[in-house]
Amino acid sequence: MATLCFALTATIFLAALPIRGQIQNQADDGQWPMPAKNFASTRFSTLSEIDTSNVKNLKLAWTFSTGLTRGHEAAPLIVNNTLYIVTPWPNILYALDLTKAGAPRKWTYSPHPTASAQGVACCDVVNRGAAYYKGRVYFNTLDARTIAVDANTGKEVWKTALGDINLGESITMAPLVAKGKVLVGNSGGEFGVRGWLAALDADTGKLLWRAYATGPDRDVLIGPNFKPFYEQDRGKDLGVKTWPGEQWKIGGGAGWSWISYDPDLDLIYYGTSNPSPWNAEQRHGDNKWTCTLFARRLDTGEAVWAYQINPHDDHDYDGVNENILLDLKINGQTRKVLAHPDRNARMYLIDRATGEVLSAEPFAHQNTSESVDLKTGKIKYAADKSTGFKTVRDICPAAPGGKDWQPSAFSPRTGLLYIPHNNLCRRITSLERHL
Repeated sequence: MATLCFALTATIFLAALPIRGQIQNQADDGQWPMPAKNFASTRFSTLSEIDTSNVKNLKLAWTFSTGLTRGHEAAPLIVNNTLYIVTPWPNILYALDLTKAGAPRKWTYSPHPTASAQGVACCDVVNRGAAYYKGRVYFNTLDARTIAVDANTGKEVWKTALGDINLGESITMAPLVAKGKVLVGNSGGEFGVRGWLAALDADTGKLLWRAYATGPDRDVLIGPNFKPFYEQDRGKDLGVKTWPGEQWKIGGGAGWSWISYDPDLDLIYYGTSNPSPWNAEQRHGDNKWTCTLFARRLDTGEAVWAYQINPHDDHDYDGVNENILLDLKINGQTRKVLAHPDRNARMYLIDRATGEVLSAEPFAHQNTSESVDLKTGKIKYAADKSTGFKTVRDICPAAPGGKDWQPSAFSPRTGLLYIPHNNLCRRITSLERHL
């Protein structure tokens, strides 16, 4: 049972140096070719035609209806005067011509995803968008397929099945395409899936690698070059040893949210979701590698470092929120960091080369954790908010977190990070029944 929710926007000042070479100042051609605008996930445009002096003069130019009533969570792409939209199930891809009055439809592509996929979508039949790369539009369907479509004609180029809805898997996230690789993660942590992130060849759709979030090191793509910063994230086969029995096989840790990429370090960054089942009494241990930030090599998927944000997740906080890549001056030293506003309501600043946590202060109201020890990286949970076979009241934030999947944005002009956050608490009652 939850209290009333207010959606708010917070701003946090981050001291960014005015240097063009910083990752947050990636070149801007005035288009929007990927979900987060750029690989750094700043979602910042340098276009300045509309400002505070003339915004009041904006008027409706045209509208377009998908005819669907379910959640629309996909930001449109704008490339070469064409606007691309992906709908929730049945995941129709539209191309609209922005050079003509009313933005008429150029083409429509209908993938015809399996209707029964709607029954394995935990949180509405949503889709979070597409990515444009070298004349093609890439997107995912709810029944766990990735598709490449010719951006000019709408003709299908390839289609690859990555998951199985009969196992509870679906795909709702927007892909990221970099260096000829299409990165895709699954959804379904609530249904006992085994989470993964995969890379496909952008030309052919061939699976290049798949990194699981649970299981032995060979499946998680952890090898000799894996060097996590903190001791609790070191050790062999922690994706097995931190679970009871073989529960890691249905342990969740899906990769259903946003991905960032640093071309200089050649690392991708993403977070994994909640462990399964929700009832933490059934999965003793840290439950690695759920609720974890991963840094991986793009070409091979090899894990370089990992940091588990919420070990043994009690509150469905996941670790999937966006990672905004910034070069910031901290204590007189320029650091390559990622800013991660987690659902546990703490803003993590992490060295993106090493995984060291530099700061982890709350950005919204929370009472489920007391602190994060920067020396050990360990979060200290509030004991009175721990769940179990009891009633726990006033848990803040609730499962949607201090912020949910709705992404933040960073402006190098203002040095501000803009965060759409929640003010939401809840009560949990868990009962034990013996049959």
